[in-house]
Amino acid sequence: MEFGSKYVYAYLDSSEEEVSEEEFSNVYDDCVPEISHDLDSSSSRRKPPKALKSRGACEDDRERCTLSESKELEPVPKIHKWMQMLPSKQSSSKSPAESSSVPPPCVPPLKPRGSRVKKWRRADTNVVAIKFDQLTSPSNMHTGDPVTCTDCKAMLSHISKITKDGENQVWICEYCGTSNPVDLVSEEIPAEADVTYMIEPAPATTASGRSGKDESLVVFCVDVSGSMCVSQEVPGTMRLKGNHSDRFNSLNTHGENQWLHGQRRDVTYVTRLQGLQAAVDSQLQELAKEHPNRRVALVTFNSEVTVVGDGSGIPLTIAGEKLNSEDELMRIGSEVMLPTSIANSRDTLGKQIFDLEEGGQTALGPALLVSTVIACQVPGSKVIICTDGMANTGLGNLDNLVTTEDFEVASVFYQKVSTIAKSKGVSVSILTIAGTECRLVELGRVASQTGGQVNTVDPLKLTQEFGNILADPVIATRVVATFLVHKGLYIRNDASKSSRAVKEVGNVSKGTEITFEYGVRRTSSKSSASTTAAGNSEAAAGVSSSASGSELVQDQLDELPFQVHISYIDLEGAKAVRVLTQTKPITKERKQAEMYMNMPILSTHAIQKSSVMAVEGDYTPSRLNAYMYQRLFYRNVSDLKTMNQYSVYNKRSSSLSNKLLHEQKTEAQSSGLELCDLDVEESEMHTGDTVDAGKTKETGSKMLKLFKNSSTARAKRRMNCPDAVARIAFVNASSSSRAMEDDSDD
Repeated sequence: MEFGSKYVYAYLDSSEEEVSEEEFSNVYDDCVPEISHDLDSSSSRRKPPKALKSRGACEDDRERCTLSESKELEPVPKIHKWMQMLPSKQSSSKSPAESSSVPPPCVPPLKPRGSRVKKWRRADTNVVAIKFDQLTSPSNMHTGDPVTCTDCKAMLSHISKITKDGENQVWICEYCGTSNPVDLVSEEIPAEADVTYMIEPAPATTASGRSGKDESLVVFCVDVSGSMCVSQEVPGTMRLKGNHSDRFNSLNTHGENQWLHGQRRDVTYVTRLQGLQAAVDSQLQELAKEHPNRRVALVTFNSEVTVVGDGSGIPLTIAGEKLNSEDELMRIGSEVMLPTSIANSRDTLGKQIFDLEEGGQTALGPALLVSTVIACQVPGSKVIICTDGMANTGLGNLDNLVTTEDFEVASVFYQKVSTIAKSKGVSVSILTIAGTECRLVELGRVASQTGGQVNTVDPLKLTQEFGNILADPVIATRVVATFLVHKGLYIRNDASKSSRAVKEVGNVSKGTEITFEYGVRRTSSKSSASTTAAGNSEAAAGVSSSASGSELVQDQLDELPFQVHISYIDLEGAKAVRVLTQTKPITKERKQAEMYMNMPILSTHAIQKSSVMAVEGDYTPSRLNAYMYQRLFYRNVSDLKTMNQYSVYNKRSSSLSNKLLHEQKTEAQSSGLELCDLDVEESEMHTGDTVDAGKTKETGSKMLKLFKNSSTARAKRRMNCPDAVARIAFVNASSSSRAMEDDSDD
């Protein structure tokens, strides 16, 4: 459990920032803030750059920072900008001021007069990240069930206080204040911040596990439809394994010239299928060498689905009405024999791979379901889908969807596949071929929900992508994370605004990371006018203005407790609950919380949150969320380390934000609306954020109509989301702070 800052920021009022119409209509700007050279990269106390404050970019809690560069400043080069911050080697003997090659800071201008604006909650540091890299290496083991609070379900921990009430023991819950009678000896009270409770030991016999051989199953589910014959030029002449040209040349009995006029003879034409065959065969070789006990099965699909298995038996073909029967497909998948080890099947399976030929349509949905059910025989197994086209045959058909109702039918199917995979500890990864459209928004959800990967690749680079997927094994299944905070706080993005949130994570690998964001409950002592205005503001950002629960400030607390419960099943079948408990000091000063921020943790949260919004069709909230965190990081860059972290965040978040802007501009043009009128929310109309008080009734009616249509617009976006947007969103959604740190170090 890692935090976005050393401190809990206990704000009195949730402030907002404005995004002008001009910046909302322009691409995500990548300006570089000025840094002070007298701070080295190892500085532990980061100070907000004085240049920003002195030039008016920040005005206490009501700053108006924009994302566009000042027109008076010369544009900063778009590549290697961070290198300009480094002192020149030739001028190392000079003072920092003389040797600095830092360009002028990109201090953006204030909002132009009369410009329409959008308001959004100002980003803060109240974020917690949960990492799973050490999940299955528990320490401080306890047997039996943990002691839990009868009200909030918090678990007794090393910070809990046991008092005497006569002859009885009482634990006053540090989260909700409930009095819980207990009967414990000192050995039963946790003494460490990290403890694990063994709920159920592993069965006597397991198919795979940490202590035994890795006998997990990998199912390669590959597309052999007609479009897989599309080829591309590769420099040089080469003889490809599995090339069928010899068979075709045998038909040319007279040896006539078969070259077209002007056709190049110094290149080799490689089809998508040939690239796929070479990649799969390479992985079979690698698996046989490094993991000889793993099992590999092959499933192919075009107009039919063919279960090749490990290649030792007769391939099973599924066609006709069976492709539309969920029960029949699940029955067939469950009856497929468990493949033998790759050490025994490598040669036979390799021959089957190179015997594949292209042709027909794309029964991707049925193939995905069958492959998932086959993999469910062994927890921790993987399904790798490789396709270049859209599912257009059988269940999960995504082609020619006319209405949102049609899309929902397909969406329900893919959601069911995700549920089956998660329940059995199977991860599904999706690889699509560059330059194709596959409605990745639905396929990507399956991968995202099962702990798999999503990517779009050149067919000649499939070997590397397969390797990346297989090198990231599942370490635990059926993972559920429960996050608890003090009753003076609440979990953001939770409809109930509760102090307890549960997230079903499913399968996790060592690189899996999730985040939670928490807020401070509103005080009830504010004036009605202030409360109403602030309540409207927070409603726009998804914050409840309810005054229920204890008030942080009134309680005069110095620190607050946080707890995470992670229940999981390891690959040996053992069920356990890991409990992490920490306390954090409180500050009422935003600057103090930001001074000790953890930028990689906050970056990961911001990118994951924006990505989820984008996939759901909430383009404007996604972009505004990214903007708010960009501003938070911008005003806190103070050394080379934080500058590099800031640049990494900008690179990752701008790739998605700019794609969304392009989609919004296209949508605005086709609908005849202004860009700022898209995604109009009811709260914006009520508070006048978008509609000025002087607007006519006709304009107000128009805006109300826009709001009523906003949910329909989001549904259409989900249905028509381009693969370019979906791919970036799903890749970003699996971001981790460790990857952010590694990129910034590079």
